[in-house]
Amino acid sequence: MGNVTADPSEHRQEDGSTSVKLRIAVTGRYYNTATQDFADRKTEFVTVFARRGLGQNVMRSIHKGQPLLVTGRLNTSEWQGTDGITRYSLNLQAESIGHDLTYGSSQFTKPLRAQDVPNLDPNSGEILTEASSANPEDADETEGEDSLAPAF
Repeated sequence: MGNVTADPSEHRQEDGSTSVKLRIAVTGRYYNTATQDFADRKTEFVTVFARRGLGQNVMRSIHKGQPLLVTGRLNTSEWQGTDGITRYSLNLQAESIGHDLTYGSSQFTKPLRAQDVPNLDPNSGEILTEASSANPEDADETEGEDSLAPAF
């Protein structure tokens, strides 16, 4: 659970698939018995990677400041900073991502698949049947009452 620190960024992979990167700030809470009150832990920043369809949906849905719930595979990476100091980052290969509805509401929209989109005539906007979309010249000769019925 965490808040998005910046809008996600999209990257194209060599195979043509989409990869999306975003960062979330995670601040845990605990009950401090000494003060008899809740306190915040240190904020950790996690880099989240989402691939393919999940990544595309993240680009359409997620924006800076939104609270998220993310599940996936956690790992760390290590590198040398320009100052020569070894640095670490916490990464998460996302399997699912959603808005945390504790803090607001959300509207789910399922995207259309390519095969669910009807074939439209570019001039009239009518839904074309298989026969009329295959060869428009033959459609005029075989036109009958059934050829005007939309194919779903």
